[in-house]
Amino acid sequence: MNRNGYTLTSPAARWEEGMLCGNGTIGAIVMGEAASERIVLAHERLFIPFNQGIEPIAMAPRLPEIRELIAAGREAEASETIVDLYRQAHDGDDRLVWTEPFFPAAELRIGTKLADGGAEYRRSLDFENGEASVRFEDGDRAFARRVFASRTAQACVIHLDAGGKAADYELTLGEPLYTEADAEFYRSHFYAEPAFIAHPGDAGQAVVRIREFAGTGAGYATVAIVAACDGEVSFADATVSVRGAKTALILVSLVAIDDVTAFSAAHEAGRLSALPASYEQLLREHSSVHQARYSRISLRLQDDAAHADDEALWAAGRQIGGAPASFMEKIFNAGRYEILSSCGGLPPNLQGVWAGACHVPWSSDYTQNGNVQTAISGLLPSGDFESLLSYFDYQEANLAHYRENSRRLYGCRGIHIPSRTSAGGYDIHFSTAYPMLFWTAGAAWAAHFYYDYWLYTGDDDFFRTRALPFMKEAALFYEDFLIPDADGRWLFSPSYSPENTPMHRNSSATVNATMDIAVAKALFTNLIVGCRTLGLVDEPVGKWEDMLAKMPAYQVNEDGALKEWAAPQYEDNYDHRHASQLYMLYYDIPEEIRRDRALYEACETAYRLKRERKKNEQGTMAFGLVQMGMAAAHLQDAEMVEMMLQSMANNNYYATFASSHDYGPSLFNADISGGVPALILEAIAQSSPVTDARGRIERYELRLLPALPASLSSGELRGLRLRGGFSLDMSWRDGAVEAYAVHNPFDRPYRIVQSGT
Repeated sequence: MNRNGYTLTSPAARWEEGMLCGNGTIGAIVMGEAASERIVLAHERLFIPFNQGIEPIAMAPRLPEIRELIAAGREAEASETIVDLYRQAHDGDDRLVWTEPFFPAAELRIGTKLADGGAEYRRSLDFENGEASVRFEDGDRAFARRVFASRTAQACVIHLDAGGKAADYELTLGEPLYTEADAEFYRSHFYAEPAFIAHPGDAGQAVVRIREFAGTGAGYATVAIVAACDGEVSFADATVSVRGAKTALILVSLVAIDDVTAFSAAHEAGRLSALPASYEQLLREHSSVHQARYSRISLRLQDDAAHADDEALWAAGRQIGGAPASFMEKIFNAGRYEILSSCGGLPPNLQGVWAGACHVPWSSDYTQNGNVQTAISGLLPSGDFESLLSYFDYQEANLAHYRENSRRLYGCRGIHIPSRTSAGGYDIHFSTAYPMLFWTAGAAWAAHFYYDYWLYTGDDDFFRTRALPFMKEAALFYEDFLIPDADGRWLFSPSYSPENTPMHRNSSATVNATMDIAVAKALFTNLIVGCRTLGLVDEPVGKWEDMLAKMPAYQVNEDGALKEWAAPQYEDNYDHRHASQLYMLYYDIPEEIRRDRALYEACETAYRLKRERKKNEQGTMAFGLVQMGMAAAHLQDAEMVEMMLQSMANNNYYATFASSHDYGPSLFNADISGGVPALILEAIAQSSPVTDARGRIERYELRLLPALPASLSSGELRGLRLRGGFSLDMSWRDGAVEAYAVHNPFDRPYRIVQSGT
């Protein structure tokens, strides 16, 4: 078997099991049918603009009333207040506003004339170069179809080969199949079907489709050319006929357009025609970028079991509690590949950069209360720093919207990042049941990745010019938003723990969600440490220290578990997919918990009870398992890490080793494609900065095998990146370190702590 890819013996029965190719901007799903191939294309910037003109409600003037209602135990009325404000602003309409949906933009169909339908069928995906291939025989012809999405050519590249024999093909560029289920999805969620205007696009020897989002002037174009062919080529409308060809090279581009009237199809076709007319050269050029990033880290796990092929391996991974080491290695590599392939100018959305159907769950948006953070969580330790820049670019592109959210919703300076965003950053998705406007942790959570990027890369200029300005805007919001309680501590009101409701309550509006407290503590701590370490004396560190000193304390409930709401009136509800109260343990273990044994044990109890009592939402919590697993890894609980990994391995992967949100697998989703590699790496090694008495980083603590699960008991790792700019190569056997080498380019002091010491 290929450790960095897979091979299967049948085409995809559903789009979720197609082969995934992507260059970060264009996503291509290769279905793999021998006689009638379908390649479904999507573009990272294409969301259907249903929400033009909808802005955040003017909640700020009603904020005192909302706080009074929550204080009086009338949380449901507080939630209804914001829905009523929307109703008043929209002529009585109180329908839920969904984020603008991601969608499949185009589909290339390749009809191949065959005699017997294709024998000796194989389809493969190579993670190292991003190439999907389909191979089969038809009589004396050995067909090979190869596809990749080129980072250098910005096009989907397709090579057709009939094994030295002549073959005929019909290539049609059209829209993905649109069903009544799709229409009903749009009508029920967006109260209308999408309207597109078709524009002509004459480009000579090319097939062109130009679509405008009605009423916007913006849209997209798909352009396909035959770049090389040794047969006869003819064009008719949206179809290209190829006759008597031994080989053919097809190039397809998908372009997002701000103004369709200014788009030149001929210019784009000319750009494609100017590219090298050699599949192998295009693949080499693309691979030089893709492979350089993919291969920065490698993990090899030892597995005594023998698996005949990838289908047998996937079946072995489905054995409850018994997914083997080789399966863990495969989903580690598959996950890294998928996240790399869906990071371009933007980070991965809920489905990475792929859409095979129009009715995409949760709009396939950027769900910023847990999902997108899980998807990108493995980028820093795997050394793919470039991909994380797409996350920062996305956040900064939406700063104007985030500032307007803060002003209109809370009357605050700084920024407020919503739970849900897509093409824009306005906070407009909420309901009485889910008052997401009350979730205020988004900007501070995003700030964590800015700070961690600095720690991992050692890029001081990045901290000064990008991280610090963003972090300060997140802090500015808290300066205006937080109010003192009766004891002089800060009160987070309104508050919201995504997307959970306390027991015996009819609203998820609360005060003092533990996540809100933990995220704010981390933000102010990181600001202080970063500025003190770099000697930035002009920054208001003293003010941030005062803010930090007044944060509420975490609380422990009658079960001995860390409370999800640090307020006595709220009872914990363990049966929920998020594990938000454990935020402080997602990325490290803060000194506050390391020093306090009772708090340490309360965190352990919280995730164990959550695991034990998970009933109603058992099948909808893949990223929640990552959250609990990360907390367990930082508390050095290898048994719980193993439980989380085994649960996802057994339930949340398709036969292509792509991940699903729900058990089955039944709902394609990219969250744990990034989260599982991050969890595996965090179980193998961790790094924490250690500060001196003045709050400056003086050294780093590197922990080897802190929470190694049983399924990872022996292996070898190369290129793991750690905070402090370190990289680590290590081998281990039967749970014990055999050898390691720490690379220390910044010559920073560090201390090694091995498991059991």
